[in-house]
Amino acid sequence: MSIKISNLQFFVAVATSQNLSQAAQRLHRTPAAVSLSLKQLEEELGGSLFEGERKNQLSPLGRFVLLEAQRELAHFERTISTIKTYAKAETGLVRVAAVPSFAITLLPPILKQFHERHPQFHLDIRDMDSARVVQAVLSGEVDIGIATVPAIIPNIEQNHLFSDAFCVVCSSDSSLNQLTRPVRWSDLEGHNFINSGLGAEINAAEFRHIRDQSTLSVRNTTSLLALVGQRMGVTLLPELLSRSSASGNLKFLPLEDPGIVRSVSVITQPRETLNHASYTFLRALKESRFAGSSGLLSTTSRP
Repeated sequence: MSIKISNLQFFVAVATSQNLSQAAQRLHRTPAAVSLSLKQLEEELGGSLFEGERKNQLSPLGRFVLLEAQRELAHFERTISTIKTYAKAETGLVRVAAVPSFAITLLPPILKQFHERHPQFHLDIRDMDSARVVQAVLSGEVDIGIATVPAIIPNIEQNHLFSDAFCVVCSSDSSLNQLTRPVRWSDLEGHNFINSGLGAEINAAEFRHIRDQSTLSVRNTTSLLALVGQRMGVTLLPELLSRSSASGNLKFLPLEDPGIVRSVSVITQPRETLNHASYTFLRALKESRFAGSSGLLSTTSRP
């Protein structure tokens, strides 16, 4: 006889409630049925799970089995949730997570066109920083992620979308606007730098010093732009955000080093796991020429 998932469920219920009758009530089973399940599990394992007959104290074996059973049941629940989500998505659910700079500039026209072509599909769009986008894809919380990915991630498909330059962002009346050349890191001395969390991959020692000296960190893009607009400081953001309506009273100044850029990729679980709706959106995304006027878009796959 093999161990059934129900054996583990019944055991965890009893072990965590420390009362067989209460556990049976929670499980909507009779105490006799729960007791039989525990006996079957113990026979299969070849040892006692509890000390004594009252089922209120675990044996050493019971403590080990409880930890492993809880881990396995959590995995089982995630699997069932993923299966149900996939089945629902076959009717048209597309879950996308994107970094804010993309979500508020380039993504809206893609969504508009996609919705016009496929009005039967449901779209769930979220904006979050790159690290959270990656985690959302890994956990199956979303189907498609658009983010800066620092390295190759096992079992995740990555395709480069575009690259854009980082810029210094300041208020329209900042003294930095008086410069007749691109901004150098030394020009930021004396200016309050607001750390956005972006640019972690920038290795310039001068920038790291400026970032580390910052006393204000703001991760929400809308709030960050508002604070810069209120002359609370300057920051570093992708040039793409200069297209945002929230940047009207701000200046995006180019850096002297043209190599300070970020790469944005689309990431998904293995292609064969995508439902039809998500695959259709992914294809539309990669076929879009949303950067046609600036030449940003590329659909070259990463090695």
